[in-house]
Amino acid sequence: MLFHVTMTHTPENCPVQLPPDKQKKFFARAERLRKDAKKMNINIHFLVGGIGHVMYALVEADNFDAMNMFFSSMGFKQDYQIEPVGHVQDIIAAFKAELGKK
Repeated sequence: MLFHVTMTHTPENCPVQLPPDKQKKFFARAERLRKDAKKMNINIHFLVGGIGHVMYALVEADNFDAMNMFFSSMGFKQDYQIEPVGHVQDIIAAFKAELGKK
């Protein structure tokens, strides 16, 4: 399944504001993110950051629980919006198939 994840945190909870020991752990975790994801059978298609303490990801995981566990272990407080998504051509094909049944 594909999931689009929007991660937001406040300026106070930004990793650059963490105490040095927690900051070091966060950056070490960030550097091995793809390796850890692969161990959990998660494929990160993209992970990007934006202005305003927000990051976006498109991940593929076998199920919601694996993906949720992966992101909740990031090591700092942030909010997540997780949406299951699909390729547009697949959505259109499914819609057409459903219309054909009527």
